[in-house]
Amino acid sequence: MKGLYSRALALGLFGAAVAATAPDVSALGWPENYEGVMLQGFYWDSYKDTAWTNLESQADELSKYFKLIWIPNSGKCSYMGYMPQYWFTNHNSAFGSEQELLSMISTYKAKGTGFIADCVINHRNGVTGWYDFPVEKWNGQTWSIGLDGICRNDEMYWNEDQPNPTGNYDTGENFDGCRDLDHTNANVQDNCKNYVKCLKEKYGYIGMRYDMVKGYGGQYNKIYNTYADVEYSVGEYWDGYDAIAAWIEATGKTSAAFDFPCKYALNEAFSTGDMTKLVWKENGVNDQPAGMIHHWYQRYAVTFVDNHDTYRDGSKYTGNVIAANAFILMSPGTPCVFLPHYQAYKEEIQRLIDIRNSAGIHNQSSVKVLRSTSDCYMAEVDGKRGKVVVKVGGAMASPAGYSDSDIKAAGSDYCVWTKVNVGGGDDPVPTPAVPDHLYLMGNLDGAQWSTSASPEMKKDGGKFTISATFAVAPGEKYAYFNFCDALAEDWEPLNATANRYGAPEEGTVIADNTTVKIQKHERGISASKVQSWKILPGTYTLTVDFSDMSLTVGERGEIETDPMPAHFYIIGHADGNDWASDKGVEMEISGDCFVAKVDLVPPVASDTRAGKANAYFSFTKSLSDTWDGLNIAGNRYAPEVDTELTPDGRPVELKASANPAEAKAYNVVPGRYDVEVNWKDKTIRLRSAIESGIGSIDVSGEKAAYYNLQGVRVVSPKKGEIYICVKGNKAWKVVY
Repeated sequence: MKGLYSRALALGLFGAAVAATAPDVSALGWPENYEGVMLQGFYWDSYKDTAWTNLESQADELSKYFKLIWIPNSGKCSYMGYMPQYWFTNHNSAFGSEQELLSMISTYKAKGTGFIADCVINHRNGVTGWYDFPVEKWNGQTWSIGLDGICRNDEMYWNEDQPNPTGNYDTGENFDGCRDLDHTNANVQDNCKNYVKCLKEKYGYIGMRYDMVKGYGGQYNKIYNTYADVEYSVGEYWDGYDAIAAWIEATGKTSAAFDFPCKYALNEAFSTGDMTKLVWKENGVNDQPAGMIHHWYQRYAVTFVDNHDTYRDGSKYTGNVIAANAFILMSPGTPCVFLPHYQAYKEEIQRLIDIRNSAGIHNQSSVKVLRSTSDCYMAEVDGKRGKVVVKVGGAMASPAGYSDSDIKAAGSDYCVWTKVNVGGGDDPVPTPAVPDHLYLMGNLDGAQWSTSASPEMKKDGGKFTISATFAVAPGEKYAYFNFCDALAEDWEPLNATANRYGAPEEGTVIADNTTVKIQKHERGISASKVQSWKILPGTYTLTVDFSDMSLTVGERGEIETDPMPAHFYIIGHADGNDWASDKGVEMEISGDCFVAKVDLVPPVASDTRAGKANAYFSFTKSLSDTWDGLNIAGNRYAPEVDTELTPDGRPVELKASANPAEAKAYNVVPGRYDVEVNWKDKTIRLRSAIESGIGSIDVSGEKAAYYNLQGVRVVSPKKGEIYICVKGNKAWKVVY
């Protein structure tokens, strides 16, 4: 594979490429003993979350926790910025205008946070074609690259429709899709050197993240960093320890690198449940944390759990996100937190950063691994202001010399101890705010994932309790649930106004007689990012305790297959409701029956099914603002096919809909009826409720036409009223 150098070769290239008059490189690459934490402020297609104006609006919060923020390539180009076009001018991108970019960088600079540019110089894209790079002016000079700046083994060479590039062969791996630049070319080097300088001086970036550095020799990054005096430089060298170490050496240690070996160790440890994968043994004896962060390259290691690329391919981290972030935040190197992880676990990650900062952990902190077993990685880390112990894994283990009062952060599969007061307060672990209300949401009997009708829990100080019955969809084994502190008419307004409380990981199975930690998600989070617990169907007592952010599930009770609900509604052409999901005729409870007197009359005569002008209706246990909310498995009662009822009191089967989203309906000749649902034997009975001289209703216009369509005799003795005669001498007087 191209770009994989031995250490000897890398050092040789380094020596040949760097001028003897270069400044002291010890000040380049990455600062010594650096304490800052970086945020990757984007992910693939994060155009809204990463809009410059959106990031600027979060400056007060983000600058408190992150001293570096890496953002996408800001020059004008297509897509996410990885097929760059403009370098020196026109930084109007998919994330915002050039003016918005400058404003954002300036705002954060005033708060002590700098931005890392996504510097893509391995390859470049034409403005309208394959190779028509723009001619740009900056700093009194004109900058351009021609065919001699494109590698001769670029795919352009083999395309008969394109001219042949005349540069030298590539010094690294080829990149199909854009023109590979020839970094041996003096003009290309001048363009790259000044592009990096322009990003610093004109646009205000504090450092560079070099994309796909496997694509060209590491010695060229030294040329560019030295020329532009880049203090923060990190390369994306997607490979193992030896290859990355060789690349760092090839840059003359003027650049750090992303710690892919550490990322791979986290992937393997949590996918296999073997925490020994988080340890590298020096000389087969001395335990050290896995990755570039042991011994020689700690200063030049930028650790991470996921990035925009790994998050969408087979390298995505799928384990406990907070535990993995606890590992990198309580280790040497410079941690780079991924934006989706920060958004989903904001409070927990903020807490871990506060601990790191309070103890003064830095990129060259020493580490002593205290325990390495399949269920436990435990290490003590020396900071400038104190020691920290981090435990990752399911083992119930505590370090010698520390007590429970020293625990500053804890959750599923992780715990952190330190004797340093976090933030300087007397109580190192702040008590979460107790909400005024708390609601249980999920696969609940009668309130399936309802944003407006989820049951409220009983509050007692900082505790909330509820007895709830979970009912699953057909074919499902588990029910899902989480909590929120406010309700709304739909999901979008709910997530904008409510804090959500869920599991550490989506689909975490919880059993009865169990206590687990809960995670808080601040308002504004997408509903899809709130993790849910899975639980077997049944009736449970749930207790949420905000003093320690825990959820306790009581003993499971068996549930009746289809218990009589507290509410039952007729929906459809009932009392003037034209199939409104939030309107229905609520039936009264009478022993084992639900009863109601209701007008079953369609609103429009031409609204027919199968050629009939009948009234159509079904039953439901609950109402909802939307049909998606109402159409939950087990919530609708309607036949598989339309069943026509007769008003003679004969029982007809009441049947739950197998597929509520496609629920059918009962139908009947329009009129006024006594409706009875016997829950014990699951039957429906309809009886005509039309009696002489009673039951006035306005049926002017099309409503009256329904009776004529059915061939019912209409008598109109005087203007303004009619008598609709049915079955003998009984009549219904209708005023119109």
